[in-house]
Amino acid sequence: MARILIVEDDRSFADVLAFTLRLEGHEVSAAVSADEGIQFGLAHRPDVVIADWMLGNDLHGGEVCRRIQTACPLVKSIIMTGYLDIVSKLGRWSDYGEMVLEKPFHKEEILEAVKRALSCPTGP
Repeated sequence: MARILIVEDDRSFADVLAFTLRLEGHEVSAAVSADEGIQFGLAHRPDVVIADWMLGNDLHGGEVCRRIQTACPLVKSIIMTGYLDIVSKLGRWSDYGEMVLEKPFHKEEILEAVKRALSCPTGP
C-alpha cells in the first residue's frame, strides 16, 4: 500500500484520519505543523501528502505540498479544508494539489481521494 503523510494541526483529527488509513493497509505518519510536515516529507518521500489548508499561524497546507513536490515530483497531494468555497473561488488549491476535499468528510471520501491521487499520472 501507500506511504501517506498527514499534515494537520488538530492532533485528534490527524490521529483519527491516520487510524482510518492504517486500517486500509497504508503506512501513515502525521505532522502537526507545516515545518514538521515539510521536513518529514523531504526526508521520507511519501506517496501521498494529505494537508489541511489552514495550519494555524503556519504556512498553509498547499505550500507544504508544493515544497515537498518541488523536491519529490512524484508525490501526490490532497488538500483538506473547511473553507472550500473560499479556497475554490480563489482557485489557489489547484496550484498545490491533485484535489481538494471539504471537511468534514466521510471515511469513504478520504479513501476514494487517496485512491484517485495514487492513480493520477505522474509529471510531464
